[in-house]
Amino acid sequence: MRIELPVRNLKAGQKVLAHAEVWGRGADGNQKAIAWIGGMTLAEKSFGRQIVLPITLDARWLARSDAESNYELRNIRAQDSDSFAMLGTREIVSLPNIELPENLQRNSGGEITEEMRTGVRPVKEIETDAPGGKLMLVHGYCSGDVWATARNAGHFSNYVTFLDLGQNRSHDQFAQLIRDFGASLPSFGIVAHSQGGAASLHLYTYYWSGLDYATGTRLIQSVGTPYQGTAIAGNLAALGSVFGAGCGSNNDLTYSGAAAWMANIPTWARAKVFYHTTSFTDLWYRYDYCSLATDLFLGDPEDGVVEKAYAQLPGANNLGHKTGWCHTSGMRDPAQTTDSSRNTNMNVYAAR
Repeated sequence: MRIELPVRNLKAGQKVLAHAEVWGRGADGNQKAIAWIGGMTLAEKSFGRQIVLPITLDARWLARSDAESNYELRNIRAQDSDSFAMLGTREIVSLPNIELPENLQRNSGGEITEEMRTGVRPVKEIETDAPGGKLMLVHGYCSGDVWATARNAGHFSNYVTFLDLGQNRSHDQFAQLIRDFGASLPSFGIVAHSQGGAASLHLYTYYWSGLDYATGTRLIQSVGTPYQGTAIAGNLAALGSVFGAGCGSNNDLTYSGAAAWMANIPTWARAKVFYHTTSFTDLWYRYDYCSLATDLFLGDPEDGVVEKAYAQLPGANNLGHKTGWCHTSGMRDPAQTTDSSRNTNMNVYAAR
């Protein structure tokens, strides 16, 4: 079912992250929570030339509920797709009476399906001579080719490498670049470093891509991803000294920006992520760190860029913490992307 939310101060074609709760009145007269709906959507002009945000509601959510009338949307919010800044909110919007399709029975229960959560999956059209499913290696923010050493050492097989080197992208921009790079593949799983892990999860949450057609044990694997942000994301001096070039601040990697992003990531998407964290070797007889430039900004344990505490993704699969490995090359301990043991393990279990 298509629901159009009238909005002001948006342009047709503007991409927005919109969410709302669906409620209805049950036979006992009480309002019942039914579902949480929304996602990325484009503002468009309705027949009356009013700008609206279209979102969809699968009628099977209504059938599972004992609510049967007085349907409404609550706690509606619209956010910018890049910064996740709030563009507008509304507490309640009443919906017209909804008649369930004849093939659905009220209070039918039943399994909650992928279609109910994400919509109808598009048919994947691939040329007959297209390559098979691959493992995609993805780097992070303002990055060099961090997987080059591992590739040259033979840590991975049947892979492709995504490269957008030295760039500063929002999670949404990054995710779309990954999607477009993998568009010629029938399917792919991902091994990602740093921001690449969050961008991959963003892709899986909001867009259709080769990730949705991959088979295997671990769909998205990451190492050193600041899922909950990092203290140095907004500090240009620290970023410049760590990465060798000042790519500028990145809101999605700050503590507040990461919190705004994560608040919209559902549990079904998080469950597809398998993540690793690392930190420097800690010896009692010396002062230890990964990077002197960032050590004062971060709380131990940390990898020179990401603190262990803020690398956690609740609802995902934590594959453990390992000392003796730093975020990138040029730090005190080896770069975490060059760990042959971890890389070999990720290669074996990767979806493709």
